[in-house]
Amino acid sequence: MKISYPSGVLLTLICLAGNNGLAQAEDHGKKAQEHLQEAIESGKKGSAEGVRIHTEEARQELIEDNKEHPYTYLQKPIYGEHEKAEHDKEVFEEMDEAISEARKGHPEEATEAAERASLHLKEKEEAR
Repeated sequence: MKISYPSGVLLTLICLAGNNGLAQAEDHGKKAQEHLQEAIESGKKGSAEGVRIHTEEARQELIEDNKEHPYTYLQKPIYGEHEKAEHDKEVFEEMDEAISEARKGHPEEATEAAERASLHLKEKEEAR
């Protein structure tokens, strides 16, 4: 069976579009990790505002990542069954704490929370 030229081009475009979505999804997690590292660096320099800004940017990247790959929850969750979702929840809780502490003007506490968020994000990426 011979494929005509327009069909081949259409097939190629569909394949490229599908692969592009995967690349963008991976970028959100990497960008979030980069923003958290920038937040940690800002906190070590004593900038609560820098921690807040970078953590909010990381939070937005994770929201976009979760829109592309939503989690489904069981009615009765079993601890350890959904490792990625559990780490994801911890990341958001720690980021919220980092933002809250930064708004209060506590760069040390905000930095510690951002470090914990970064650790949970790494664990999320490594989870099954």
